[in-house]
Amino acid sequence: MEFSETTIALCKLLAVCATLMALLRFHLPLWLTICGGCLEVAVFSGIAPASWPGLVAGVLTNTDFLLLCLMIFLIMFLSGIQDATGQSRKLVTGIERHLRHPRVRLVLFPALVGLLPMPGGALFSCPMIRAAAKDMKISECRKALVNYWFRHIWEAAWPLYPGYALICGLLQIPLSLYWRYTFPLVFCALGIGWFFFLRDMDASGTARPEADASSSRPEDATCAEKSNPTGERLGDVLLNASPLAVTLGGAALFTLLFDAFFPKMPGQAVFSFSLALGIGTAFWQGRGTRSIPLHKLAFNRGMARMMLLLLALFVFKDTFRVAGIMDAFSHIETSALVIVSAFVILPMLSGILTGIMVGFVGMCFPILIAILHAAPALQAHMTSLIVLATVAGNCGQLLSPVHVCLVVTGEYFNTNLAEMWQRLIVPVALSLLAGSLWVLCLYIFGAHF
Repeated sequence: MEFSETTIALCKLLAVCATLMALLRFHLPLWLTICGGCLEVAVFSGIAPASWPGLVAGVLTNTDFLLLCLMIFLIMFLSGIQDATGQSRKLVTGIERHLRHPRVRLVLFPALVGLLPMPGGALFSCPMIRAAAKDMKISECRKALVNYWFRHIWEAAWPLYPGYALICGLLQIPLSLYWRYTFPLVFCALGIGWFFFLRDMDASGTARPEADASSSRPEDATCAEKSNPTGERLGDVLLNASPLAVTLGGAALFTLLFDAFFPKMPGQAVFSFSLALGIGTAFWQGRGTRSIPLHKLAFNRGMARMMLLLLALFVFKDTFRVAGIMDAFSHIETSALVIVSAFVILPMLSGILTGIMVGFVGMCFPILIAILHAAPALQAHMTSLIVLATVAGNCGQLLSPVHVCLVVTGEYFNTNLAEMWQRLIVPVALSLLAGSLWVLCLYIFGAHF
């Protein structure tokens, strides 16, 4: 029985995916897992070991790779400075003192923290949720769900997230360009979260008695006392958001200037300029209050793991290209069911397995992008398919049992993770449906990068 070249290539592709998923079960670092996938591709495709160092050297001298490393380094450094100087905490607690509407407060605190990309960042907003809910008759599980859900509404459309930046780096497009096609997903997540977790509360923040009777705990009052007004003006509070405002405003300004005078300047370089300004602002504002030395913020295990992950991803992508596995897909016609299934199932599984955006992007996006580049018939639909993969991956990571935010939020509110997971299934399913409808609109109107 003879198999077509495409069938053989598909089997190799599935074998690589299976290997990556199997290695993750041994709790290996993600960068090491992807290196295992590179090794499998190289061995099965007959790439000589003598050429492996050349692949790595090619990545290390790749301008796109170096600029992406710089940008993600600056993103993580900015987040670290704001955390070490207490600016993030001051912003959230300060706004709490000036905001009285209960449901808006419940949304605002995790959403504000969600603007700062930090693993397990949901733990930072847990005390804020508890203080905000001090007079609300809602269960601990409800508080945990609100904190977890609204912490992640930005993830599919916020350029400060390393996973988002990684997608744009792999596609070699500006962050602002991809943002045009993903920002409606934020409103979808916000609306779905409000419907499922907040709509049955009255003006005082009281929910229907159903499962929310066992709500406040004694320590809520203590948290509330800590958040009593201190006379600090709202303008002074909002100054703590200056680094973010400078970063985003600078990105918009530099994009216009560089498009006018240096049109060939890569988008990662433009955003890096604005990040440098934001870091300078954070450093100046936090002078004298930093709790961690700068060299420990810049050079630590987390930063090293991220740089190794980026290197592994680009080597993985180039290994697929040299192996020629994707060339077999060059004659694929638009078999809608197969293609759409691949762009939903692979990212969703990767999201469930890794529990982090940069994880599912790293595991499957090099493969999906390689398929798109190898199949001319799919080029016209690249935008809608990539957005679909982003939606599916985000839905997967929200349900992941290894998602750090889910674990720490459940632990903080002493909530059964199984109960949280059960109450997340329907909202996540609706998010996938809403995202798919948005992707369908992109497809109908012919959106393209």
